[in-house]
Amino acid sequence: MLHAVEKIDSSERQEGPDKVPATEVQNTLSVILQSSPFHSSKQSQELLQYIVDQTLAGHLEMLKERIIGANVFNRRPDYDTNDDPIVRARAAEVRKRLAVYYQTAREESVLITVPSGSFKAIFEWAERNPIQLQSVPPHGPEPSQPPVEPITPPAPHEVAGPGLAPSTARFRGRIWWIMIAASVVILTMVIQHYYVSPEERAFNQFWSPVFDNSHTALIYIGSNAVYELSPSYLDTYYKQHPRSQTEEMGLESFIPLPPGAKIDAQDLIPVKDTFVTIGDVAATTKIVSLLVRRNKQFDVRFGNDVAFGDLREHPTILIGAHNNSWTLTMTENLRYVFDRQNAIVDRSDSQKHWSTTSHQLAEDYAIVSRVLNSKTGTTVITAAGIGHAGTRAAAEFLTNPQSISALVKSLPKGWERKNIQIVLHTSVINQLPSAPDVVATYCW
Repeated sequence: MLHAVEKIDSSERQEGPDKVPATEVQNTLSVILQSSPFHSSKQSQELLQYIVDQTLAGHLEMLKERIIGANVFNRRPDYDTNDDPIVRARAAEVRKRLAVYYQTAREESVLITVPSGSFKAIFEWAERNPIQLQSVPPHGPEPSQPPVEPITPPAPHEVAGPGLAPSTARFRGRIWWIMIAASVVILTMVIQHYYVSPEERAFNQFWSPVFDNSHTALIYIGSNAVYELSPSYLDTYYKQHPRSQTEEMGLESFIPLPPGAKIDAQDLIPVKDTFVTIGDVAATTKIVSLLVRRNKQFDVRFGNDVAFGDLREHPTILIGAHNNSWTLTMTENLRYVFDRQNAIVDRSDSQKHWSTTSHQLAEDYAIVSRVLNSKTGTTVITAAGIGHAGTRAAAEFLTNPQSISALVKSLPKGWERKNIQIVLHTSVINQLPSAPDVVATYCW
């Protein structure tokens, strides 16, 4: 029976006398998009809506992978689908979510499916093809319904049926038990896939202003104030001090400056919008990795390659403090702010401040801020340390679900819709920060 159903061509089912009216399809689609499997994934909603609309309209030429990528996921019309398989990945996700939906929608009269290997939707009356609900798409673990009533294989001494040998009955009984066991295993895998732990839930809520925003996330890194020695100064020095082999090849190295040595101002050349610290690079890498895992598009800017208008259009993540003027500007009126080059102060309590004591930092402090409605009118998140190790520690804190989950337990009810500031402390060994600890928080 199962093989007979599978051999029926999908187009024949859809175009026969029992064709499902478009109004019925749209009504079912509306319910599906608001259901639990779909409401948390905007991309899955948009893709399924597009596939159904184009199928109903008969525009099958619009259901090609590259066209879908351009129309639904804002890819360039000529983008490489092999390098960016987002359509295939999201289509597989849609198939899984549809399977989960139909497991619970037992009274749904219309069945919407997107068969593997195609982006065309199939619409059927659900009661006419009950076995379809038990099939498992090949793109991932999806649940299948067990039989309504358990079927027990007949005992060897029982008559299995007219003309049916006992061995055949036992074989069919084993098949049913195998199907039931497979259904249980698949359902368990689906539950594990869609179950969100409390830590992950808190983490998603903290980052939701960025993850759920339809605009590209903007990551901005400042630029350090660096001076280079002029070529004429270097030429004069190396005439008196022969270069090593690597220096002959262009290796940059420190020029010894004995006490009392004088350098003319013309021999110091300011280099703007070029250098960033290793801590800022490490912090940016952490943030970028997070956004990639969440399929969130982003744009990285640094130096003077950003304007206020850019910040107004995107949820923004600011990296660094003293080398990032936008961090200082966006947080200058908050409770915890940077003070000069080596301290963080509490503007509401002058007795509270945290500072470093030496150039070679053995410890560092940082501020993490999440401002939902900043001066730009959009969400701004900062990861900013007094030194570059603090900035790195702040980014590690921000991207760690365990750290965020532990933090929110101390925050007031409704913190998800409030602004948050955290002051962090970290020990530094060989320029590397330890896991940071929270020393102060404020939520408003």
